[in-house]
Amino acid sequence: MNASCPLHKAVLKKPIAGFTLICASTLVQADTISTTIDLGEPYPFSFEDRVEYEVDLDIAHQFDAIEKVCIKTKVKGGNADRMAVIVGPEYVKPCHMSYEMLYPMSMVYTADDPTPENPNPVSELQDVSLCLDQNSLLAKNLLDGEVKFSFQTVDGYVEFWDVELVVEGESSDIQLAIEIDEPAEFSVPSYGGRVNYDASIRNLDYTQSLVTFEQWSVLKLPNGTNYPIHKSRDVVLNYSEAKDFTRNYLNIPAWFEAGDYELTWYVVNPSTGNLVEDSLYFTKNAD
Repeated sequence: MNASCPLHKAVLKKPIAGFTLICASTLVQADTISTTIDLGEPYPFSFEDRVEYEVDLDIAHQFDAIEKVCIKTKVKGGNADRMAVIVGPEYVKPCHMSYEMLYPMSMVYTADDPTPENPNPVSELQDVSLCLDQNSLLAKNLLDGEVKFSFQTVDGYVEFWDVELVVEGESSDIQLAIEIDEPAEFSVPSYGGRVNYDASIRNLDYTQSLVTFEQWSVLKLPNGTNYPIHKSRDVVLNYSEAKDFTRNYLNIPAWFEAGDYELTWYVVNPSTGNLVEDSLYFTKNAD
C-alpha cells in the first residue's frame, strides 16, 4: 500500500435478505452471485494513477466453498500499464495471513492496423476480467460474504463504465445477514443508549422441505469478553423461506466500557452441523 497516496473508500451493503442467485444448479449446488461494486460516485468512474480505492463489500451471502472470484469491468478509456487488486494486512482475517497479498493484471490495448485513410489508429483498452481461484486470499475471505480490498492502477489512469464482482461456488444451505440500522456516523454515547439493527435467516437446504435451525447471539466487548445476548432459539423455515427480524435493538448500559463492539449472530442446522455467522460493529464513546 502506498501510504503517500490518498485512500478512497466505497462501501456496499446489500439489503437484508437481498442477495441474488443469478445461476443455480441443485445437482451440484454450484451458484453464481453477481453484484456491481458501488464506488461511491456515479459510473463511469476514473481510477487515478497509484491511488488506492478501498472497497468494503458485503454481498449478504455465505459459501461452503468458492471455486472462483472474478472482478469484471467495462472500460471506457485510459492509458494505465496495469491494475492491481490488493488485500493488504489490515484487511485480512487472522487465519489467512499467510497468503499472498497482491494480484496484478496487465492492461491490454488493441488497435486496428494502419490504413491510408487511418494511418495512426487509436489504441483501445480492452475490458478487464481478473479471475482468482479458491486458493486466493480474496476467495478465502469471501466465504462469509464479506471482504475488504482495494483497487490501484499504475502508470496511468483507467475509466470504467462499471466494476462487477462475480463469485462462483457452493452456496451454504443457511443464509444469514445482520446489519446495523443507524446512520453511518453512529456511535453509542458514554451514558449508554440503544443500537438498532435488522437480521434475516433464509433456508436454502433443498434436501429438506422443513428445517428447524437454532440461532443465538453474542456481544464481544472491547476487552474481548463475550456477553450473551440471548440463548438459543428455534427458527423453523420451509425450503427457500426467509425469516426477517426487523426493529431489533441492543440496550448498551452506561457501565459498559468505551471502545469497539462486535455483535455476532450464529445459526446452525442441527441435522447437518452446518453453522454460519454474521457480525455488525459499533463504538461506544468515552466520557
